[in-house]
Amino acid sequence: MKEQQIIAELVTSGLADWVSLHDVVWLCTEGRINDESKRRVLGVLDRIYTGGLMVPGELGAAGFEDWQSCVGNWVPRSAAELDELAWHPMGAGFWLRLTPDGERFARKLQPADG
Repeated sequence: MKEQQIIAELVTSGLADWVSLHDVVWLCTEGRINDESKRRVLGVLDRIYTGGLMVPGELGAAGFEDWQSCVGNWVPRSAAELDELAWHPMGAGFWLRLTPDGERFARKLQPADG
């Protein structure tokens, strides 16, 4: 699957609920973790973050709690968290939520009702 297709699937999924790190890793690697697939995961996250489509965060007492650091720190932080999880999040790790721009983008991808 191409990066643009992965991004489209992630943001469309984000219309229904927050997106797990596991979903990102699975779509990008299809279960094959190697240097190339790791780069792909981080590339997709970078495009999502810098494109303003999704924000990473944690599930906390108040619900979704955005990471408060600047966008430029999100990919290195994501990589560090993935390394800690040995690239197998299996429900652990951070989550992604759509931004208003991400929601508009996702809605454009949906087929028109007929």
